[in-house]
Amino acid sequence: MADTSLSKGVSEFESALDDIASSLEFVRSASRLRPRLKEMLHWEYMDLDAKALATTFLRQRTAEDSLLYRGMVISLAGAFEQFVRRTIRDSILAINSKARNYDSLDENLRKENFYRTGIALGTIHEPLDYFDLDYESLAKNVGTCFRGSPETLLNAEAFAIFLPTISPKSLSDALRRVGMELRWDDLGKTQSMRDVLETSDTRETANAAEEFLKRFGQMRNKIAHTGNSGIVVSDVDLEQFIKTFRAFARSFAAIVQGGINKRAK
Repeated sequence: MADTSLSKGVSEFESALDDIASSLEFVRSASRLRPRLKEMLHWEYMDLDAKALATTFLRQRTAEDSLLYRGMVISLAGAFEQFVRRTIRDSILAINSKARNYDSLDENLRKENFYRTGIALGTIHEPLDYFDLDYESLAKNVGTCFRGSPETLLNAEAFAIFLPTISPKSLSDALRRVGMELRWDDLGKTQSMRDVLETSDTRETANAAEEFLKRFGQMRNKIAHTGNSGIVVSDVDLEQFIKTFRAFARSFAAIVQGGINKRAK
């Protein structure tokens, strides 16, 4: 996508997808190679260490690829959650840069800033593991938020903490933090989503996108909270997840960027 206030977050997420795709290809290649490797090796020319390594690899007949793929599902979910958090944070940073003054901000965004800042400050005795908050900066910034203030700074980091796990509702709730509404039909209008979901019109694509996120979130939760070995994830499944999230992230960021641009008018 074009270089916008959200483009770095998209690039970061796509790099994470590339890493997962590389891991997927490695596991898939290793799985296909193992049954054929014995006939491919010239054992008489191998030293003892090489023979031991090859023998150990060939004995891994009971290794379950799906177990590794389930781990990649968790990594993919974490990367997407980080992408959403960064999108929310970067949206507020963009709003900060475009706001003329405190009075130009809408009332709901002002209230949300106080509310989220209060929650963020409340973590001072038990800091978050996944977020590095600067509490003095939070206090300083919130001090600029009053009627008549010529320059105001909303606490972008505060808006991005305690986002719920992946689901259509949680994604909609995340956007409401920055005063935007997620319309699934907007996602349904993008050609990249239609291509990856193999749909043909706006409503069909919107429904498919929402259902995809719902089912992926349910799968992630079952794996993360139960370690359920009954959930089978194939290489084809994971490949499709990566393709869909790549298109989803680009489309989602473009929609949010459009909302930010409208605020500047």
